[in-house]
Amino acid sequence: MALAQFHIYTQQDFRKYLMNTDFSREIKVVQNHHTLEPNYRSISPSRGEMFWLESMRNFHIHDNGWSDIGQNITTFPSGNIGLCRPINITPAGIFGANKGAICIENLGNFDAGHDQMTQEHKDCIVFLNAVLCMKFNLKPVKEQVVYHHWYDRKGKRFPESKVNNDQVGDEQKTCPGTAFFGTNTITSAEDNFFPLIDSKIQQLSNNITPDTVSMKVNASVLNVRSGPGTSFRIARTLTRDTQVTVYTTSADWSKISNTAEEWVFSAYLS
Repeated sequence: MALAQFHIYTQQDFRKYLMNTDFSREIKVVQNHHTLEPNYRSISPSRGEMFWLESMRNFHIHDNGWSDIGQNITTFPSGNIGLCRPINITPAGIFGANKGAICIENLGNFDAGHDQMTQEHKDCIVFLNAVLCMKFNLKPVKEQVVYHHWYDRKGKRFPESKVNNDQVGDEQKTCPGTAFFGTNTITSAEDNFFPLIDSKIQQLSNNITPDTVSMKVNASVLNVRSGPGTSFRIARTLTRDTQVTVYTTSADWSKISNTAEEWVFSAYLS
């Protein structure tokens, strides 16, 4: 098959893409993973998010022997979302348990003592799980939003008590990390992760989206500032070809979030 065409989205633009696209594959499960490597320490301004998607694809093809990158979606510390293997194609996520699944790879090592997840990344992961649940009529429950760690190497679910009592050991990877929104147990997901997804679903369901314009970054690196001017602090950066939604403008500046003060210089959008 042809290799996937990667796209980097802001959260709102990914939601727009997802909700306005019809998919032929039945989706019953959202898988959550972490990359382990690359991790936060791998990232540098000279290597944009597209570089890491290509790097992961190269590893998956040449080291794992897969036909393409394994995951359908990747989340980044910046809060951006990468569309990878097409959603209509079954992922290579949890061996033996990929039918009807969407695989999310969250870039980072979220085992205890390693990467400290950025707030932007936390918000992105919750948002992504929420919009996938909304699109495919799923709920944030242990049968439908799952962790890799909950399955054995043949794709069968471990007994719940085994996962919750930290008895999996070397029988499966720690993915999505022993410090992923608490721990990687089922009870932790139910206490710490699922309520956040449910709350986000309620928030998004009640949200009225204003008139917007979709644009693309035309600079190699674009600063996102906390206000419309260079005197405002830099909150994060975007790389070339990242798609953004413009909600309003002020002089030469464009606001690219409807929930936060995030502004970019309009000349670097097209």
